[in-house]
Amino acid sequence: NQTATELESVDTAFIEGTLGVAENGSVWIFESQFVNRLLPFICQHLVIILDANKIVQDMHEAYRTLDVAKEGYGLFLAGPSKTADIEQSLVIGAHGARSTTVYLVNKEHAD
Repeated sequence: NQTATELESVDTAFIEGTLGVAENGSVWIFESQFVNRLLPFICQHLVIILDANKIVQDMHEAYRTLDVAKEGYGLFLAGPSKTADIEQSLVIGAHGARSTTVYLVNKEHAD
């Protein structure tokens, strides 16, 4: 497993998402899909590949669908991190990737 120092030069990471949520645009990713637990947070740009047939309406349906007890740790990602200080200075990517892009694919028709 690579360290944060070894991963700091990663510009773009590609990760497969498990489940998308239409109501808030988030994607669930199990730790087993990360390659390295640090990767989604240390890269500059995160690309998530999601099966278009794996999108549910809301968070209630998402939690009913996910088998967290079986798979273990995972998280919802919903875009690049943002933070602002008291002077209203906005910083994007302060706690993770500066950009997040989700590509929807139709796995039923992929050959």
